[in-house]
Amino acid sequence: MKKISISLLTLMLLLVFNVKSSEAAYLSEYDKYIEVSYEEARCIADLMGLQDYELGEETARLSFEMQEALIAKIEKILKAEIDHYYIWLTVNGETVLGIDPPHPLF
Repeated sequence: MKKISISLLTLMLLLVFNVKSSEAAYLSEYDKYIEVSYEEARCIADLMGLQDYELGEETARLSFEMQEALIAKIEKILKAEIDHYYIWLTVNGETVLGIDPPHPLF
């Protein structure tokens, strides 16, 4: 009986110290890809402040980095982590923009 009690206690302690609190993160498995026209992507890129950049891998990276930085600032203000994913816009199969879709926080 003593061995069972010690084993259960050890197991409980292992679970307590090994279980991570849920961490918010970029959840790439929920990403969505949407094919759009060049004109639509250009309009959206301009709205994001990327007027001086040719659409392509660079604008995809920049749009992602800009939004990740914004999310980090929001998380710092809220003192909470936010799970998020991206809608990736593609033109002729090439990823050109990443958009973090807004959703309400409750």
